[in-house]
Amino acid sequence: MLKMKTLADTFCKTSQRARGKRQKSKIRKALTYSLFIFLFSACGKIGPPEAPIPRAPLVIDELSVAQDGARLILSFPISRTSRSPRLQRIDVYRLIESEGDPLGITPESFTTRAIVVGSIPQEDIPLASTVITYPDDFNIKNGDRNSRFRYALRLVTASGAFEAFSNYATITPLLDLALPANDLQTRQLETGIEITWSAPTANENGTTPANILAYNIYRRTGDRGEELIKLNNEPLTARRYLDRNFQFGSKYDYVVRGLSALPANASVNNAVEGNLSKPVSHAAVDTFPPSAPSPVQIASIGGIVSLFWPTNPEPDVVGYNIYRTEKDNPDTADWIKLNQQLHKPSSIRDDKVQVNKRYYYRITAVDTFGNESVRSDMVSEVVAP
Repeated sequence: MLKMKTLADTFCKTSQRARGKRQKSKIRKALTYSLFIFLFSACGKIGPPEAPIPRAPLVIDELSVAQDGARLILSFPISRTSRSPRLQRIDVYRLIESEGDPLGITPESFTTRAIVVGSIPQEDIPLASTVITYPDDFNIKNGDRNSRFRYALRLVTASGAFEAFSNYATITPLLDLALPANDLQTRQLETGIEITWSAPTANENGTTPANILAYNIYRRTGDRGEELIKLNNEPLTARRYLDRNFQFGSKYDYVVRGLSALPANASVNNAVEGNLSKPVSHAAVDTFPPSAPSPVQIASIGGIVSLFWPTNPEPDVVGYNIYRTEKDNPDTADWIKLNQQLHKPSSIRDDKVQVNKRYYYRITAVDTFGNESVRSDMVSEVVAP
C-alpha cells in the first residue's frame, strides 16, 4: 500500500509540474505577442495634426503690351509650380477707350466695359518660371487714331472661380505704319550676299507719304519653319545690305521690316517695326574661281623638269591641274593636261620628257565646287641631262 501511494504521489506531482510548464509557456507566448503588437503599433503612431501646406499664390502683376506691325503683343512673366492653384485658363480682357479718358479705372468699371478677346489654356502655361506672350490683332486700316487699348488678365481656377485682375497695360497703337518694303532682290558676290529692296510709298491705313525711318533685315536658313534672325545691329537707312556671314551651298530666306516714327517722336530707337515683307529666297552657289597660282618656278636636272608654286590663298582650293605643250606659241587645243586626278601638292616632277627639248607649262587651281582658275603665266625649260 505504501508503495502504491508513493507512486500515486509521484504521478500527481509530475502532472502538476507539466501543467505548470504549459501555463508558463502560454504566458510567455501571450507576453511576446503583446510586445510585438505594442512595438509595431508604436511604429505607425500618428503624431499631432499639422496644418496643410498652403498653395503658393499665382499672381500676374507685370503685364505689358507693345505694337508689332498690325498686332499688339501682350507679355507677362509667370512662375507656376506644383503648389500653385490648379488652373483652367487665363482670360484676356480688352477695353478700347478714348485716349483722353482717365488712366485710372476701377475693376468694376473695367469688368462691365471690357470684353474677353481670348484665353490661354492651362496646357500652354508650363510648370516653370517663364514669359508668356499673347498676340492680339487690331484693325489698323479703319481704327480710330485717338483710341487707347487697355488690357488685363484674369486667372480662372480649375473649379471655375475667377481671381482678381492683373495690372492694366495700355497702348495707343500707331496707325500710320508704313507698308512693307517690296521688290526684294538678291545677288551673289564672292564675299557676301547682297540684298536690295524698294521703299514703300504709303502706310497700312492708306495715308501718304510712307512713315518710314529705317529698316531691319531678317534671315532664315533652310526650312521655312526656322526662326527669323535679325542680321543688322543698327537700323539701316540705306535700302541695301551685304550678308557676309553665309556658306556656299546653303539656302536662305530674307525679309525686311520698316521702322515707322511715333507721333511727335522721330527717334529711330522708339520707332515701331512694321509687318514682314514678302520673303526672297537665295541659294548661295559658288561660281567664283580661285586665283591663278603665282609665281610658278621651273628647273631641270637629270632628265626631269620640276615645277614649284605657292599654295593658293583661298581656303576652298582642293587641288591643281598641270598643262603642258611643246609649242612656243600654242593654241588652246595644243595644251595637254598631265594629271588624271586633281594634283594635291604645290609642286610636280615631270619625267615624261626628252633631254635637250623645251617644254612649256601652265598651272590652274580648282576649288571645292569645281571652279577652275585661269591658267598661270606660261613658264618653260629645256630638259637638262
